[in-house]
Amino acid sequence: MRAAAHAGGDREVTRRALSYLNVFRLVVSVAMVVVSFSPMGLELTSGYQTFLARSASLIYVVAACGFLLVWQRDAIDMQELASRSLVTDLIIIATLLHSFGGLESGLGILLIFTVGISALLLPLRTALFFAALATLAMIAEAGIAHYTGAGASGLAVQAAFYGIATFFTAIGAGFLGRWGREYQLLAERRTLDLANLEQINELIIRRMRSGVLVINENSQIQQMNEAAWYLLGNPPMSQRNLRTVAPALGDRIKQWKETGREQDEGLLLQATQVAVVPRFLQLPGSHGDGTLIFLEDTSVVSRRARDLAQASLARLSASIAHEIRNPLGALSHAAQLLKESEDLPGPDKRLVEIIGTHTERMNDIVENVLTLSRRERARPEQLNIVTWLKELAAEFTRQHSLPSNQVKLEVPSAALLVLIDAGQLRQAVWNLLENALRHGGTEGQPPRITLRVSPIRGHREVAMDILDNGPGIPLEKRSQIFEPFFTTHHKGSGLGLYLARQLCDANQAPLEYVQVPNAGACFRILLKRPESSQSAEGQGQAKQLSKSRSVLENPIK
Repeated sequence: MRAAAHAGGDREVTRRALSYLNVFRLVVSVAMVVVSFSPMGLELTSGYQTFLARSASLIYVVAACGFLLVWQRDAIDMQELASRSLVTDLIIIATLLHSFGGLESGLGILLIFTVGISALLLPLRTALFFAALATLAMIAEAGIAHYTGAGASGLAVQAAFYGIATFFTAIGAGFLGRWGREYQLLAERRTLDLANLEQINELIIRRMRSGVLVINENSQIQQMNEAAWYLLGNPPMSQRNLRTVAPALGDRIKQWKETGREQDEGLLLQATQVAVVPRFLQLPGSHGDGTLIFLEDTSVVSRRARDLAQASLARLSASIAHEIRNPLGALSHAAQLLKESEDLPGPDKRLVEIIGTHTERMNDIVENVLTLSRRERARPEQLNIVTWLKELAAEFTRQHSLPSNQVKLEVPSAALLVLIDAGQLRQAVWNLLENALRHGGTEGQPPRITLRVSPIRGHREVAMDILDNGPGIPLEKRSQIFEPFFTTHHKGSGLGLYLARQLCDANQAPLEYVQVPNAGACFRILLKRPESSQSAEGQGQAKQLSKSRSVLENPIK
């Protein structure tokens, strides 16, 4: 591959050099024609030399035009063309040298120049051969002049110096040509390496999970990768002002420019309801005008930290649950027998009821832990989430004897396919619905639950939101709600949300708490769509992203 690149580079260099040589040859040949047919030519030549000069000049013009036409053909061998054209130059220039008075005319310089060009284009051995031919031609001219007595004395010495200069020119130009070609090929190779490196960097930036943006001093988006485009809500290419696309992020950048300090507090992007931690960097050489922005999705970081403890916690909890289950069953059975006793006083019956209530609560905890430990591997399948959610809402309303308006559905009218294990999704959503029913509602208002489904991120995913009308979760407790055994309800086991997240993670469907304005708590499950369903609905988004890249094409430097 490198040999082919080397040959291609040599051919291109030779072709470019021949273009300059063809122009020079054409100019010289035309000048020779003008001189040979002018009165000046009659003064320089006499007799047969006039005819010889004019014939050689005309032949030189025809040869120059012919070589120029052949040079334009792509299939021609440039090395062979260079050899033939330079041999022609040597023969015709040697003829013109004799016609215009020999070495005293000064045309020997053209021979030296031709030899130098041959050393730049051809191998050194060939150039030295041309130098020998040129030297012989000048020595022969000096010999003819001495024999005819037409030349001045000392022409032999002059021819010798011309020959020495020709050989040194050939050697020097040969080394310069070789060095030049090596540096040219090295530069082309470095250019190719830099282009490949730039493509790799662009691919890495494009595929990064973190969003990357470049904005100018007017908060205009110059470039963004796919992750940033999705995090900002897939903005159209006409919307390039960051303050319009993400006002909260624009305010954070303004604050950073004024104070020079970054905030570690997360930022909620309104378009996608994704919490990110923005990092800002002034672009080098931009004189403070350009800013590079990194958007780190906090959900990714939190999931990585959470996964470290899941396996060991599940094994430990399962072993403890197995040990507790047998004595817990004995306590429950003893309490039931004691409750059936007719001689049991009233205060003791109350104590028995307390024992039964708490054993049931402990049994629920044990069942949840065992369910988590023996959870089967997810078997994803295509599921129409719209129809499935309607059936689940009807079943939940019926089982809990709720009014029909207490569970509200906001789903598309058309079918929406997702890829997930229906059984595990049902268990996770059911836990979230019971959690919303337990913690939703305010004073004077019963709990109201909203189930919302909408495609996001270029139709690649579907967001399922479970919202309630309660007070929401305080900011200081949001980082703990998915931890096992954490609960804010006196009858809660603290495993409902933890189990729901485990089931969702098993299906690669992240479950996160999302803050929604004018609503209580909102839990969002991101469901993946099958590739076949994405292709039809996502073509418009893909075209829009392609147009956005064509507009935002300034490279990150």
